[in-house]
Amino acid sequence: MGRKPRVDKASEYEFATICANAGVYPQVVNEDETGWDCLVEFPPDPNFVPAEAQPAGLSAYAQIKSTIGRYRSTSITLSNARRMAQQGHPWFIVLFHRPASGERRIYARHIWGDLITESLKAIRLADLAGEKLHKRTLAISFDGSDDHTEDLVQWIEQTIIAVGVDYQSKKLNIFRSVGYEEGHASIKFSFQVENADEVAKVFLGIGEVQIQNFEFVPKRFGLPDKRGQLLAGTATLTASPATWYSCQIRIRAKNKDTPIVIPGKAAFTTFPRGYARFSSEFLDLVWSTSDNGVQFNSKITIEERRSLGALVAHVRLLTLVTSSDTDMQIWAGGRRIYGGRARKAADGRWHQLYPVLEFLRSLSTDDVELSIADVVRASAELGRFQEIAAVRGVACTLEFTDVERVPVGAERLLYSAQVTVGSATFFAIVERPVIREDATGPQRHFALGDPRIIESYAATGDGLEQQFQADFEREINQSFLTLGVADIRPAFEGHEIRIYGSPGFDRLDAINS
Repeated sequence: MGRKPRVDKASEYEFATICANAGVYPQVVNEDETGWDCLVEFPPDPNFVPAEAQPAGLSAYAQIKSTIGRYRSTSITLSNARRMAQQGHPWFIVLFHRPASGERRIYARHIWGDLITESLKAIRLADLAGEKLHKRTLAISFDGSDDHTEDLVQWIEQTIIAVGVDYQSKKLNIFRSVGYEEGHASIKFSFQVENADEVAKVFLGIGEVQIQNFEFVPKRFGLPDKRGQLLAGTATLTASPATWYSCQIRIRAKNKDTPIVIPGKAAFTTFPRGYARFSSEFLDLVWSTSDNGVQFNSKITIEERRSLGALVAHVRLLTLVTSSDTDMQIWAGGRRIYGGRARKAADGRWHQLYPVLEFLRSLSTDDVELSIADVVRASAELGRFQEIAAVRGVACTLEFTDVERVPVGAERLLYSAQVTVGSATFFAIVERPVIREDATGPQRHFALGDPRIIESYAATGDGLEQQFQADFEREINQSFLTLGVADIRPAFEGHEIRIYGSPGFDRLDAINS
């Protein structure tokens, strides 16, 4: 007597046999109520060392389908499709296809981007229609690229490996993000026409504005869901740009060749009026496309501590825009999208601060953090420090009263200086050539040349005095015909200091200067 073949069960047995022959472990389920027919477990590498760090073996769920005839397609219930999409584990649909004539072929698809998207969109449509998910199905078709008759188990394993160790997080990210490419909701509201400019700026993330007749309807795949609708007679609107574009802000002073180039980002809106916002770490430019008006906002806080490099760049920019008219350009995607002139700003304090910050930056390759308030509070000491360490073209003379302790014939003077700004102490070892030495009178006079900083840095924390002293002594001991002063500041105040000599000069005790 003829009996109808149990194709589905035969396919499950055949899949288990293929897995066993490939050296992996198929765990076949007795009751297929949750969407999977077989759990495939891949044994870990037995030779992995060290043994305690061996990663767990891979595993994957497989739903086995079978067809006979012309078409290479099958279907799964939407309830199962949702489970496959929302779980972080790997899932595969395996189809055993037996054409009316010819050999049996095995096709397989990975539940990933396209299938997750198709599943969730079909689920959304059924849910909005009030239909039960276990009574609706999703059609899944296969083509030649899905044929894995010869490499089924190997392909499943390599597909999982190709995604990477963060497989679960990547899959869940797809599950949560697809369908929102055009936004998470539709919003309707009304506003007073005189507030049109404020509304446009709000969509660029600037400020807030009062609106009326507010309606919010969530959507996914462009399909609105009125069940989540929110209504309000009046509301306060705040927003942020959905998309930022990388750009460059180029600012050049009048009659100058070299611009300041600042990387930034740009956002645009045409509703209800055309505006563009160009933002960087240091500034915001808001440009009205209707009248070419530009608002320039500097993002600086006096007490905020920032890296010295960022502070120098920011104050340089402020110095530029407060010293002269400037040419401003915005470049994005290889083309200029805005160009215009900005008039000189009124506040001219920054040109005094910039050289001081630039000097501090020249002393330290480490980006210590300072605030403008730190620099202002230390301005008097900074002025003296800069004069001692770096000012060129100014005559400098030292005279010593205890001349018996000062050897004759020095060719250079080596000294150190330091200044504390905020939480950082800046240290410099300076060399000056001896231009002329007068040893004929009761006092010893040295006329010194321009300073040259031979070592400098900024440091924080405890024990700095010992570190500074050790660095100074190392430099003096590597010198020749050199007098040294470990800390020059007391000498300028007429206090007792200690004179050092390089090898070949006597090491001397404290004397007056």
